[in-house]
Amino acid sequence: MVAILITLIFGSISYMLLKHPEGAIQMSSFSDKFKKKPFFKMFLKFMGWWFLLLVIAAWIVAIISLFE
Repeated sequence: MVAILITLIFGSISYMLLKHPEGAIQMSSFSDKFKKKPFFKMFLKFMGWWFLLLVIAAWIVAIISLFE
């Protein structure tokens, strides 16, 4: 059950950050000068990959706990 909740929450955030970083940049509350820096877009993609790894780790733990 926890793996499903983590997938719904962090999976949707990960998808948004990896597929549509421009939309995430527009929704952010940072200043316009900071939003235009390429580092910010790279950082958002990096965070998207971390959220995806979190989802994968949650499913690995859920599958391992089934066999214990």
